[in-house]
Amino acid sequence: MYEPINKHAFDLIHESGKSIDTNQFLFACRGNFNNSITDNILFLIEENLHSLDSPKIAKKVYYLMVEGLQNITRHQQYNRDGSAYEGGLFIINRHVEAYSVTYGNWVATDVKKLLEERLSTISNKEQAELKEYYLEILNNSGFSTKGGAGLGLVDMARKSSGRLHYKFVPVDDGYFYYLNLSIAIDKNNYGDVSSGEKYLEEAIDIHDNMIDIDVQILFNGLLNEENVNHLSNQIDTTVSDDPESDGLGIVMTELLSNVAKHAYNRFNQLGKPGVFMLQRIPAGYCMQSGNYIRMANKKSIERVVNRINIMTTEEIDNLLSKTAEEQAQGKGMKGTGLMKLKRLSGKQIEHKIFASETQPPFFILQIQLAK
Repeated sequence: MYEPINKHAFDLIHESGKSIDTNQFLFACRGNFNNSITDNILFLIEENLHSLDSPKIAKKVYYLMVEGLQNITRHQQYNRDGSAYEGGLFIINRHVEAYSVTYGNWVATDVKKLLEERLSTISNKEQAELKEYYLEILNNSGFSTKGGAGLGLVDMARKSSGRLHYKFVPVDDGYFYYLNLSIAIDKNNYGDVSSGEKYLEEAIDIHDNMIDIDVQILFNGLLNEENVNHLSNQIDTTVSDDPESDGLGIVMTELLSNVAKHAYNRFNQLGKPGVFMLQRIPAGYCMQSGNYIRMANKKSIERVVNRINIMTTEEIDNLLSKTAEEQAQGKGMKGTGLMKLKRLSGKQIEHKIFASETQPPFFILQIQLAK
């Protein structure tokens, strides 16, 4: 079954793509987390951290990610009758002045009361007080199978650049709990309270948009061969239990490789800046990629996509076979990756090019893997 183009999805990926060549970075993931998923997230983001910032900043951000992802894995709620708030949420967003790291999961009303009291206590303490509070918990509190009595939260607050910020939003028969911490990159332009509150609301908006169209993963960053592999592993692990995900990894790898090879890179970074989104649709999955292209290539790209969309499967197979022979002779033709995408998905390639007076054209591809 073919789903018509989703304008909201295109708008979301276009909005995310506005910052792809300004050294900003975004990764958002919602659903059920396990050790394999968190390991892939850490591998993926570590690559971007070290390409963008100093080892000192990268180490601090990495610590917050590890501790926060462990908390999500421990405390997420499963089997909530198909609720959009099942499982957990992880968002990391690199702004010009700071990294913002947000975690979330559903909590029951009785848990919310205890957690809110603990968070209020931690957020009202200065750094020196947090160190004393950490030692007090370490010496006086026991540990359960769910971890220390708030020890991880205190340590994350100690390692962050400012106070932790949190919010409980009423959903279903409980609350969805958001926790945000940040690591300053430019301390001159980083305001503890104002920045933290802004980052938290931005993360909640991203989560709301993901829920609206059932987005599982949103990535905005540098794409190279290594990142493509990590992101592919991440998605394979995320959907491994879904029988409708057959072939998803192959299609996604081809889509991301297309960006990594052909995206317009204005600033000679260690990879090609691009956006990727994985969306659940009633009949299967939908994937979108976004990247800048040269203005001079805009019309030729549109012609290639339109030509491939009217080709039959047999025509594509013949051309791909011919192209393989030409590549062996050091030749090749345009659109090979797009032909592979249409052949693998068996669906039309939806596309859109957003024009701008201040930036190069932004090219979005949408591929469906649906029954």
